[in-house]
Amino acid sequence: MDSERAGKLSEGQRECLRMVLRHMSSKEIARALGISRHTVDQRLRLAMTLLGASNRVEAARLFAEAEGRDPAQYQRFAYQSPELAAAPESPPPPSPQAREERTDGRLRKIAWIVGIAAGAAVLFAALFIGLNALSQFTR
Repeated sequence: MDSERAGKLSEGQRECLRMVLRHMSSKEIARALGISRHTVDQRLRLAMTLLGASNRVEAARLFAEAEGRDPAQYQRFAYQSPELAAAPESPPPPSPQAREERTDGRLRKIAWIVGIAAGAAVLFAALFIGLNALSQFTR
């Protein structure tokens, strides 16, 4: 591939292609560059068009060749799990006060549910009695 095509790439497209060579996903590239995943995908699509590549990996390899780097030095693309973050420390056990507040909150929710159910029953009974009285009145 001639370097003339590679010369038409923007710096943003070049950065994205370099990161593709490091087996980074669009999401990882976006996070590293502080841009959206959609912007990364757009840059890569435009780079593929300019380089005449059918996919992002081919575009990255063509770009590496144009920069004078040997694309064979990069390992073949295969699934690689992302770096795992250190496991978060387990949260401390809740204090007795926090447990009490959580229990109070649950009791309040139950009281609301019971109150709403009782209110609905009273309204239904009143409606039934009213309709019954109306039907007797019209006889």
